[in-house]
Amino acid sequence: MAKIADLIVEDAPGKRVLLMGNEAIARGAIEAGVGVAASYPGTPASEILETLALAAPKLGFHAEWSTNEKVAFEVAAGAAITGARAITSMKNAGLNWVMDMLMTLVYGGVRGGFVIAVADDPDAHYSSNEQDTRFAAFYGEIPCLEPSNSQEAKDMTCYAFELSEQLELPVFVRSVTRISHASGDVELGKIQKLDRKPVFDKHWKLPWRWNVYGPPGAVEKHRWLHDQMPKIKKLVETLPWNKLELGKTPSCGIIASGIGASYARDAIKMLGLEGKVAFLKLGTPAPIPERLIGRLLKAVKSVLVVEEGEPVVELQVKALAKDVNPEVKILGRLTGTMPAVGEINTDIAAQAIAKLTKRKLPQDVQREQAQAEIKKLVAPRSSTLCAGCPHLGSYWALKQALRKVGGKVPLVNGDIGCYEQGGYGIAGKEYKPSFSTESVRYPIEAPYETLDTNYIMGGGVGLMQGQFHAGYKDGVMVGVAGDSTFFHACIPAVINAVYNKARGLFLVMDNTWTAMTGHQPNPVTGITATGEATKVLSIEEVAKACGVEFIKVVDPYDLKATTAAIEEALKSDKFAIVVARHVCTLQAQRQKKFVGKRMVFDRDKCTGCKICVSFGCPGVVFKEGKAGLDPILCNGCGMCAQVCPTGAIRAEG
Repeated sequence: MAKIADLIVEDAPGKRVLLMGNEAIARGAIEAGVGVAASYPGTPASEILETLALAAPKLGFHAEWSTNEKVAFEVAAGAAITGARAITSMKNAGLNWVMDMLMTLVYGGVRGGFVIAVADDPDAHYSSNEQDTRFAAFYGEIPCLEPSNSQEAKDMTCYAFELSEQLELPVFVRSVTRISHASGDVELGKIQKLDRKPVFDKHWKLPWRWNVYGPPGAVEKHRWLHDQMPKIKKLVETLPWNKLELGKTPSCGIIASGIGASYARDAIKMLGLEGKVAFLKLGTPAPIPERLIGRLLKAVKSVLVVEEGEPVVELQVKALAKDVNPEVKILGRLTGTMPAVGEINTDIAAQAIAKLTKRKLPQDVQREQAQAEIKKLVAPRSSTLCAGCPHLGSYWALKQALRKVGGKVPLVNGDIGCYEQGGYGIAGKEYKPSFSTESVRYPIEAPYETLDTNYIMGGGVGLMQGQFHAGYKDGVMVGVAGDSTFFHACIPAVINAVYNKARGLFLVMDNTWTAMTGHQPNPVTGITATGEATKVLSIEEVAKACGVEFIKVVDPYDLKATTAAIEEALKSDKFAIVVARHVCTLQAQRQKKFVGKRMVFDRDKCTGCKICVSFGCPGVVFKEGKAGLDPILCNGCGMCAQVCPTGAIRAEG
């Protein structure tokens, strides 16, 4: 099987290959002749730029991991203003970072094709929320394309560049987790080789085109943006991804968008309803093709809307039905026919369609029995940090320091990265709501119970400052972030802490990689997205330049030294930063740089105290009243030996 690095650049129109949805999006950009690609890692979108970075050196375009999504968006927008074709990709939450620039950029548009590929995450598999990008298309008054499979992901992305240039506006391509991370059969198209010279004309077609404040002013530029919508609505009526199958005399119809269309088709087949219900497959959920939908609404008595995410299509269909056919009944998420939240699938779609058509769902007894048996074997658990992860050492040291100098109820504010698992609470206990009017301290029995708050990239160190300025006195305040997050979102907050005289500990867990999303490089790694050597930036030097006076750098594998540094920082009367630096264990092993020690476990010395278990390393096991080491998972980091109070675990060689 050909490597993806070779396959993705192969100019072989008609060849059928197996591509992940994100790889298909990248291939679509390649076929469109993309000139600049910029992104920040974020699951489930990371593979888009990873794939483009493999192709960039071979095809001669620029691909980069930017410091955050806002910068990535601006890099791509700057290229598009000069006429180059550009793409920026991000996860759902990443879109929040670009809204300021997006909502202003659309007032003047772009010259070259500009595609914004966003991977939404229904069911929040990898995210803090289920936000739906399609609403942002309305907000920005630009079109959104939504693929139902890998083939459409490729084709829509390629076409989105043409559409963008036709409208002189950015275009969304909205994926979801089950598209982005599923593989499908894709027919390749021809790779366009665009020989475009970047040009700039500040009065191109509009006065002061790229300056929203320049004459005739923002209001008139907003009027220009409004004038594009009739063109967009006319175009979506003709796109091949919007297809109506009306049938002969259907009494009910189904409108399905994106991956919802794939689920709905499978459900229709499962129920034996092919040709018996009207079916409209949508590829443009924002805006919808009103004429096509109007034809469907006039022909039926009831309509079920199947879509992944919020009721974006359903709301538009309801509004249109009032003018086209007020008697038609619209069903979907708003009516409870489809679940109000969470991810949908074929079974959920089939249940709703069966209810609509008064059909009985076929029972798969064998499948139900198999599911029941498997359920008995599966233990409920969340993810854990990897065996030997340096963050385990950081959390252990923080835990020990807080016991000594944390005060009555210390506050630990988390952030986004591998270390966010410090707030997953997987210690096997049941927690009930508290209605206390006073601060309450809960013991940290495992690293996964450490974080008290956790929201967004860069949020922890800002929350910490608010708690300080609110006058919180019941304990110390801590912010936690990683190296990539530090450069992504924390530097302004660090400056703010110094400027506004906040106090507290900012613990930066530096493992040298953007590890959680797949080990992408960042400013401390020393390489770019395409593997070129580059300057290594120092977190402590940046912090010092921001005015931070208390800075300590430690190795979290040395638990005693790390604990001492954190204790000292917590006692400080200044804003303090401790950088806990040790390369990600998985990445070190991949690069054959990590030489672990041979760990030995003495069962006779073990008292079954479970202190090593509370350390949280999956390489430590507990069986028949005694601890032990999993020889497959253990990599010899030696941290558990430092934790063991009886010497039952020791390093040799």
